[in-house]
Amino acid sequence: MKKWFFRIGLGFLSIIVLLYLFVLLRSVIPATVNDQGLRVERASIPEGANAFDVLQEAGSHLWWPDEQNQMLSDLAHDSNWNDSLAQTVVANNREALAGWDAAAKLTDLQVPEISTAADLLPYLTAWKKMSEAAAVRENLLMHHGQDKVAFDQMADEIQLGRLMQKSHSTLIGYLVGTAVNSMGLNQMQHWAGRTHLTPDQLKIYISQLDLDPSDEGAALADTLRAEYQCTIGTIVAMRHGKMINPDTGKPYPQPTWLLPVFNESKTKALFADQFNALVNAAPHHFNEVKLPEPFSHPPGPVALILSGNLLGHVWFELLMPATGAALEKKSQCDTQLQATRVILALRAYKLTHGNPPQDLSALVPDFLDEVPVDDFDGQPLRYSAERKIVYSVGENLKDDGGDDSRGGPSNRPLDLVYKFDF
Repeated sequence: MKKWFFRIGLGFLSIIVLLYLFVLLRSVIPATVNDQGLRVERASIPEGANAFDVLQEAGSHLWWPDEQNQMLSDLAHDSNWNDSLAQTVVANNREALAGWDAAAKLTDLQVPEISTAADLLPYLTAWKKMSEAAAVRENLLMHHGQDKVAFDQMADEIQLGRLMQKSHSTLIGYLVGTAVNSMGLNQMQHWAGRTHLTPDQLKIYISQLDLDPSDEGAALADTLRAEYQCTIGTIVAMRHGKMINPDTGKPYPQPTWLLPVFNESKTKALFADQFNALVNAAPHHFNEVKLPEPFSHPPGPVALILSGNLLGHVWFELLMPATGAALEKKSQCDTQLQATRVILALRAYKLTHGNPPQDLSALVPDFLDEVPVDDFDGQPLRYSAERKIVYSVGENLKDDGGDDSRGGPSNRPLDLVYKFDF
């Protein structure tokens, strides 16, 4: 009897050893990684021509006290206006804003290479605050009747935001650039109905904002490449115990090769496949994007353990989901740009004819070459003269009649609505 128990136990042990060896083998067998199209091509920029360096110097002169953050932010959004405080902001940021203006005149902005998620990006906070300081200055100029100077500065803010978007940064840098770009566009929308600019002057800004839509897709594609390289660099650093936990000051625990839960090349292949799909989707309208669904049929726990790459799959599920939202953000950014052009054209049309048009086609060809396209569905932007709105169908790709209430599974606005007040 003892012999039978011994044989059964030996059999189970043999199966466990075989399974362990099977999983161990799968954890070391390399996978094919198709990431040639995910390399970041960094530019060689002559000294003094990189707007990043100019912004670094400008940020060192920034005045934006934390205890007054809400009041100053209100000024940037022309809310709770305090003329005296606005003049203080502009006076105390004279050097910072001079650098901001100088950076906007340059054509190249490239951030230092980002290798892992541990690389600090403190300059992004300074960029956002300088953008708000610039908005305070623009509002002050508008309140004092210097419309042309203010609109020129708004156009510079938009341009600088777009430079930030294509600065070879990761997604967080792209999103900060998007926020700066959006700030300038919001300013133009906000002041369009109260400006004293003539129709011909407004046409200049409409023309300046007639930017190539493919630039937005190219900027996002470069960002996604940088994000892929940073993600892989982070995983490799953690794998080799080189990532420091900021809470403990010690390296994150690294998986030992005796525990077959991580395959570096298989993990890279997982990320590369998804990032390649995102990069290929970046130039297209949102409705044309057909991304693979990495989580629609996730492997079961047994399959994950037997894959020899359990940890790689966990990291993939933790780090990958947020990147798909970048495609929506890109379409939002382009749509806001086009909506701003339409609002400026509507203002010029009303100044010329006395009333806004009933249809956007009336803006062509005197104020627009064509009705701008909604980057979400590839169709012309929608408009309601009665409700004084220009709108996009948004991520649900349905025309909800300019309803910007939140709904659906994503709880996002049904339509993206841009209002005007003239």
